[in-house]
Amino acid sequence: MMNLSQKVEELENLTIKKLKEKIESIRTELPREEQKVITFSKNFTLSLSNYCQNQCGYCFYNQIIPKEDKEHNIVLIKEDKINDFIQTAIRCGCTEALLMSGEAPDNFKIVQKELEKRNHVDFFQFVRSLSETLLEVSLLPHTNIGVLTFAQLQSLKEFNASMGLMIESTCESLSNSGGVHENSPGKTPENRINHIKNAGKLRIPFTTGLLLGIGENIQDRVKDLLLIKELHQKYGHIQEVIIQNFTEKSGIQYRPKKSITIEETLKTAGIAKLIFGNEIAIQVPPNLIQNYEKEALEMGINDFGGISPFTLDYINPNHTWPKINYLEKICESNGFEFRERLPIYKKYINKKGFCSENIKKAINNINQNVRNKKDS
Repeated sequence: MMNLSQKVEELENLTIKKLKEKIESIRTELPREEQKVITFSKNFTLSLSNYCQNQCGYCFYNQIIPKEDKEHNIVLIKEDKINDFIQTAIRCGCTEALLMSGEAPDNFKIVQKELEKRNHVDFFQFVRSLSETLLEVSLLPHTNIGVLTFAQLQSLKEFNASMGLMIESTCESLSNSGGVHENSPGKTPENRINHIKNAGKLRIPFTTGLLLGIGENIQDRVKDLLLIKELHQKYGHIQEVIIQNFTEKSGIQYRPKKSITIEETLKTAGIAKLIFGNEIAIQVPPNLIQNYEKEALEMGINDFGGISPFTLDYINPNHTWPKINYLEKICESNGFEFRERLPIYKKYINKKGFCSENIKKAINNINQNVRNKKDS
């Protein structure tokens, strides 16, 4: 039996041709009608606050980075903006609301004061209340606001269809002096792994993934994918893994010695497919690999993630989301079916303990609305 370093070396040395052969073989293990399905979620993003206790070297989102548009620095999202976005989301037929923010924004007094004005004890209470509001209009929350405690995760589960936290990289040197996580207490591997473990203990359908090109190497990436597999084997809660490439942005301090290429990104996605098989969806953000969608399909990805008809990718604001019909045409021209999904994957809806009654009720409402539109 191979040890970890041998397994890493074997996967690292696979040629693209061999990777594609193995990926095609994995696909044939699915029922025929599922072999050529690529999914996406029609979502919108509520960027709640970009005040963050972490100061990652590669991050454009953080409040310390100057923005061309002042509105992109958000102490706390305004109530009228929430309402406007909700109404637009309903008109656009969105089913997922991505709740994102910096980590622990209420560590900052300016955020605390704004929360007090709105009668919220803390930022977490604000997020939980917003999740309830979204469910009332059958929009399914997916929350990714940084590292949370076990109790916080447990409380949010009742009102969230799924949750997420990128593992990014467990490469220890990233937290050393000069590393991108040097000033980021929430990015220590132990904290992030513990969060993912707690989500597993609580049976929360979960999204995680890697951020490539921030100082790690191919061996680090493979080790992290194997770590994610180990966590999933223990808890069975990871529904998708994102392989995301760092893109350069003005105003940030990090400049990689050698930029990550899309080819490297897609090879990592292919390796992820070999590691996870058909058990976990492999996703690449389509706005970050534009013109390489066909190659991504060949590398075994089976999900293009949340695509918004009207909100930004606040992490990569210069990379606009592709139109859904654009991706649909690419999928169809390469023999794939492009199919919409919910933020909670179908297999978790009826899997014991993974889907709260609040979420099931909202899903039933969504399904009823779809049926009514078809009948009208």
